[in-house]
Amino acid sequence: MKGKSIFTKEEAEQIILLIEQKLKADSIKQKGIRQKIRNLGFHAQELGVGNGYTVADFKRVVTIIGSKTIKSDILPEKKSVVKASVSIKSTFSESTIQKQFSTVFSKDSIAELKNIGFKGFISIEKIIESYDVLPKQKGVYILIHFAENPNFLAVGTGGYFKQREPNVCIDELKINWVKDSPIIYIGKAGSENGSATLHSRLKQYFNFGQGKDVGHWGGRYIWQLEQPYNTIVCWLETPDIDPRIVEAEMIKEFVKKYSKRPFANLVG
Repeated sequence: MKGKSIFTKEEAEQIILLIEQKLKADSIKQKGIRQKIRNLGFHAQELGVGNGYTVADFKRVVTIIGSKTIKSDILPEKKSVVKASVSIKSTFSESTIQKQFSTVFSKDSIAELKNIGFKGFISIEKIIESYDVLPKQKGVYILIHFAENPNFLAVGTGGYFKQREPNVCIDELKINWVKDSPIIYIGKAGSENGSATLHSRLKQYFNFGQGKDVGHWGGRYIWQLEQPYNTIVCWLETPDIDPRIVEAEMIKEFVKKYSKRPFANLVG
């Protein structure tokens, strides 16, 4: 991935100004303006939007840090997040959970995830800098990687937990890749009686990705991506429902849509 999906307030303001200029310019001038935007790190096609993207498209697919005003446009309002949590809490029936997540894997899955209350949308690289951003609550999490044809490494960064080989052949990685979805892994943290949290589970996961001898075998395929630390992480706290139920339903819905599990989900 040449570009990035996280921008500071200052970077975002420059890009928004250029997008507004682009929309008013003729086709010849637009080409030069798009190059200026790419130079600032926004590569539209990598994030699933075409050359005719608008300011709204930009805000929809990126995360902007250091700005309450702009960030409110890309994250769900606090009220809507509470509503989503209440909806999940109100019933434990499989049919209701299925309805809750039935549209998540639509064309604009990022917007759908935000609408039902997923938070974060932060790169692994930023999370590793400070794990304090992760909630100490059980829940589910999703990894997002914007690359239609990613480059894979024969030897990734994953650790050798119990001396097991974490790497698989590149052909297997290519077979598992789901070209039409940026979602590459759906995971859970905790259980009805378990003590794991999103904070502890993701920290364990990322420690494994840094070559440490820890037990996070699931999802290890991501560590053979050429730039795994650019992967975006989002999460949904589920204090009143077993996250295993939510994870299973989300994988089920994904399989309905794509006829295969997310890239790094080897079971489920």
